[in-house]
Amino acid sequence: MTPAEEKLTGMLKAAGIAKKSSYRPGEVQQILGICERTFYNLVSRYEPDPETGKPMNPNSLDSFKLTHHRVRYDELVNFLGRNNTYQRNNADPRQMVMF
Repeated sequence: MTPAEEKLTGMLKAAGIAKKSSYRPGEVQQILGICERTFYNLVSRYEPDPETGKPMNPNSLDSFKLTHHRVRYDELVNFLGRNNTYQRNNADPRQMVMF
């Protein structure tokens, strides 16, 4: 299990949500601790790189739409991994000493 997957497992447990293949907007908001507006900003920012297929903006969420947006479990894992890595790689070294 990757660190991002372990983190998501803990977040799911804390939110009282079972592990499943995809999540509704309200569930994602509860898992990540974000508001509705932030969720839709993350979803609207998603754009895959034509060459690699990876998101051009690491702080975005890939989703699919049925009657409303849904986010896959593996996308949440990837999102947590991308953002943790992005913050570590781009943080001010003086700030990273604090961790």
